[in-house]
Amino acid sequence: MKGKTPVLEGQLRPNTGSKYAKRVRRGGKLPAVIYGHKQDPAHIALDLEAVTELLHGGAHLVEVAIESGKSETCLIKDIQYDHLGDYLIHMDLARVDLSEEVTVSVSIEITGNEQCPGLKESGAFLEHPLTDLEVKCRADAIPGSITVDISELELNASITVADLTLPSGVKTDIAADTVLAAIHVIKEAEEVEGEEGEATGAEPEVIAEKKEEEASE
Repeated sequence: MKGKTPVLEGQLRPNTGSKYAKRVRRGGKLPAVIYGHKQDPAHIALDLEAVTELLHGGAHLVEVAIESGKSETCLIKDIQYDHLGDYLIHMDLARVDLSEEVTVSVSIEITGNEQCPGLKESGAFLEHPLTDLEVKCRADAIPGSITVDISELELNASITVADLTLPSGVKTDIAADTVLAAIHVIKEAEEVEGEEGEATGAEPEVIAEKKEEEASE
């Protein structure tokens, strides 16, 4: 994420373990750990509301200011939620130098929907299989998002990774033919031919002939 790195205030946690982590969460804090660069892990507590706001904004790189006066530049590596996926319960942060190359998943932003000619066709719909794209770049050059412009996308056409124009210094190892957006049309179900009774092909019983036979006996 280019621009000023957001700052999170962190407090060192003297105790670890699930029991103490629950106490941290009850106080409106998020248990987290900072690791990497051949240094000892630092167990900290972060303000849950501040972390949630940064995650909603798509942050990848943060500056953690610890109460001891030490500041750490970190990459958000792992986010853990509860078993229902509703509440954030833990976060892992990896120490980084701004000049080192990192691998991160960046959200894909679809633009140009209103101008897209393919979507103006009757029954057309947009398919976008991926919501994120894994990229490699310097830690200080992580893009906020990857834009996929569909303003000129026609019906039954697609945009793949090969069609992307990535920001300078940003690259991806995702296969070039991976589809990022495509326009298809919903096909109506074919009408069933004939009625249910017509499928049997049976001829109706000739009642008149039977009555004539009975009369001649």
